[in-house]
Amino acid sequence: MTIGRLEKWTHDHESEIKYFKRLLRRSPKNYSLLNFLANALYKKAEYEEAIYCWKRLLRKQAVKDIHRILSKIALAYESLGEIEFAFYYYGEALKEAPKTPSSLIGKYGQMAYLLENYDDALAAFKEMVEIDPDNDVAWHNLGLTYYNKGFIAEAIDCLKIAVSLNEKASDSLYVLATIYAEEYQSDNALEALEHALTLDPSLREQASKEESFSTLTNLALFQYLIL
Repeated sequence: MTIGRLEKWTHDHESEIKYFKRLLRRSPKNYSLLNFLANALYKKAEYEEAIYCWKRLLRKQAVKDIHRILSKIALAYESLGEIEFAFYYYGEALKEAPKTPSSLIGKYGQMAYLLENYDDALAAFKEMVEIDPDNDVAWHNLGLTYYNKGFIAEAIDCLKIAVSLNEKASDSLYVLATIYAEEYQSDNALEALEHALTLDPSLREQASKEESFSTLTNLALFQYLIL
């Protein structure tokens, strides 16, 4: 009897979910399976179910690397757009982490920033640049946070450091340009803007509508740059 030629098997997260659910039905007290199931659910963007599984795991079983599970819960909440819960769980993960990974601090700071909790964001990004002083993104975020707290000179200094670490950081240059424009430093604003637009021409449309550049609109060079 001739059998049909098999096709190459491809990884299917839906099949994976069914597989771990079946295993859990057979061994309902094998709580470690909850983590595997939650991971599979997360990959399928079933974030609420994934969160439920991870929380159930934490209730039912002592977890060695609890900060990893808490970080996953935070990431799932972030994916759902529930920033307050994401901020809380990133904070809990930081408390449980044996070391303080800069990536986790960065996430905590980002969530704090989105919640306009600039004090916690500032503390997080300060710590991040101390741990990883060559991280241009951390300096960029620290600069933005200083700006939102009204510390303009500090914001400019941080954004300059971000650019010195990454000469292609068009976003840092663009923010610098907006701050300079708001401070009526036209020459500095135009120089930063020209550099930003050279690196990323797609910013022209945004620049043409940028309220911060209202101090530049009558300047010929600005009109030339946004054409």
